[in-house]
Amino acid sequence: MADVLDKVLSDYFTGRLEANIKLRKMEIQSNVNRTPDENIGGGRKQNDYNNPIELHMIKEQHDDQLQNWIMQKNIIDMFYPTAVDYQQRVLEARYGMRKSWIEIALDEHVDVRTVIRWRDDFKSGIEGHLMSTFPMSFSYQLSGMNAV
Repeated sequence: MADVLDKVLSDYFTGRLEANIKLRKMEIQSNVNRTPDENIGGGRKQNDYNNPIELHMIKEQHDDQLQNWIMQKNIIDMFYPTAVDYQQRVLEARYGMRKSWIEIALDEHVDVRTVIRWRDDFKSGIEGHLMSTFPMSFSYQLSGMNAV
């Protein structure tokens, strides 16, 4: 579970999460209904509903992966500004700049265990909210790990 949260936080602070969202939106946009017209009779289609903007929005709303990434970004966007400034510095250093715990501890003038605890406090605050963005089978595996 910790690895999954670390991956999401790393993706968020490095900008990969935002890039994944944009890329997925582009994929959905370029993957327009490419089914060939099999109307051999030569007549016009009746009851044809053709509104490309609405169809694009519907495809985005029904794409589970895209919606999970957007939810993850929104959750972190909401909780990150409420974190104390030293927690923000630790999170940016660890996940954004990939510094070691020793480097971060030296920068903050505290013990290594203290900066790890600051990170763990933030992760425990967002853990319950982020768990809803993972696939259901994956969530069952994580809950089974907590029971052990």
